[in-house]
Parts: sequence; structure tokens; C-alpha cells
Amino acid sequence: MIKYRAFIQVVESGSITKAAKALGYSQPGISYMIDCLEKEMGFPLLVRSKDNVKPTKDGERVLYHCKQIVNSEDDLMETVRAISGLMDGTVFIASQNSMLVNIVPLILARFNESFSGVTVNLSELPFHAFAEVLQSGDVDLGFMSEAKIKGFKFFPLFYDPLCVIMHKDHPFARYEKIPASVLNGCDFILPTKGWDDTVQMVQDEYPFQANIRYEVASDTAGIALTAQNQGVYIMSNLQTSMLPPEVTHREFEEDICRTMGYTVKTLKNATPALTEFVRITESTVKEIVESESNLLRPITEK
Repeated sequence: MIKYRAFIQVVESGSITKAAKALGYSQPGISYMIDCLEKEMGFPLLVRSKDNVKPTKDGERVLYHCKQIVNSEDDLMETVRAISGLMDGTVFIASQNSMLVNIVPLILARFNESFSGVTVNLSELPFHAFAEVLQSGDVDLGFMSEAKIKGFKFFPLFYDPLCVIMHKDHPFARYEKIPASVLNGCDFILPTKGWDDTVQMVQDEYPFQANIRYEVASDTAGIALTAQNQGVYIMSNLQTSMLPPEVTHREFEEDICRTMGYTVKTLKNATPALTEFVRITESTVKEIVESESNLLRPITEK
């Protein structure tokens, strides 16, 4: 099994020397492991140059499966330790910004309080990046809006209505709810491609042609521009807790919601740590949705 770990570490570090240091082996020892693995496979796995080491095309394909083998061994050992009365290991999670800002921190605090021996590795990702990290095995659980990812199951937690934010003196502030049609021709702040899933949801159902004044890579920037009355911006109700006093929001007149939840490969064979993380996630989110009923909707409603 160590030869698979050696191969993964060499590829990720781009160096046999760095891999040896990270794994606590000598450089010749790592080289020997890679040589043995290449003989076992029957083809080269690495391209070695003076400056770095990169996987061959075949090596890239093998890398995925090596990660699956290593992850399975880690899961097995974690289960064995849990059966023996110990709870440790690592849970790898990723989250979209909206849930990371408003939901995930409380989940992490509660989980870490109960299971201090478990390390939680957290990444913030745009919506389009989840399929790759989940299928590669780099992430165990993704907090995200609903999507179909082959081999994975999505578990809904709540509905998150979309809304338009604007300066409190903007003409749109007179609406109780915003008709999507009024976005035609308005000054608009557009999230950069890859982070624009909320805008795409509206465009898919109610296409509009706005006057794109600025393109931003973060909701923080979008909020800052609306605070100076530089246009309107689409975001989710979940994120409106971040709005300053001079910025207000209105839900759409049309019923446009994201379904937010988590995606995992399986819960049937999940590690004890991941099982407990899911349990705490569901109980925590239920409390949040109940306390924020003016912003979020339970999954039983729409």
C-alpha cells in the first residue's frame, strides 16, 4: 500500500525528494517503490526532468485509482479504530460560499466540540468544481446546490430563495417582490463565470438582457458596489445577512429557489467520522432553518 501513497505524494509534490521527506523515507527508497510499481503496471508512470517530476498520461489514469485504494484503506482503519472505541481520522469537505459563510461554521464548531480527534479538511469551491473533486475522491462531502453527479447522491436540506439586492434608494426598492422582467435594461453587476450559478438559474427560467456595468469574483464586491448604487446584484436569501444598512433585498415575484444540501458517494458504507458529521449537519441545519424561517424554507415546503 505504501507504494501507492509514494506515487500519489510524488505527483502532488512534483519531486521524489519532497515526497521522501513528507513520507519519512529516503529518496532511494521512494525511487525503488516507484520502480516496483511501474514494473507491476507494465508501463512508465512518471516523466522525470531536471526540475520536476510529472505523471505520464497513463500515470494520470492510474493516479485516480491509487487515490481510491488509499482512501479505502484509510476508511477501513478509521472504522476499525471506531469499533475499538476510538474516533479519529479525517473528513474532507468542500462548500459553496453561501453555505460556508452562514451554515458550515456552526456545523464545524459542534462537530469539533464532540469529536476533537477528527480532523476536518475544508475547501471553498465554486459550483462547477464539485463534480471533479468528489469523483476524484479528494472530497468526502460537498455542501452545494442540487446537481446530478454520477455515482453520488444529493441530500436536500432546505430551499434558498433567490433575490435581488439594491441600494435602499434604488427604484427597485419600491417593489414588494421583483418581477424578473424588470431586470431587462437595468444596470447590473455580474458574478464572474463559474461563480454565477444564481444568475444562471434566473436566466434559464426567465431570460433577461441587463446592462452589465461590472463583473466581480465575490459576493462581497457585489454588495460593495450596490452599496454605492452602482447597479443591482442577484444573490440568495441565505447570504443577505451580510448586507449593510444601505443595501436592501427583494425576493423574485416568480418562485425561484435553489435546493441546498450535501452530496456524498454513499452513507451506507460511510466511515464513522463521516456518519457523525452528517448527523450533526442535519440536526444543525434543521435548527438554523427553523430560526431563519423568514429567509429559508424547510425542504417539505416550496
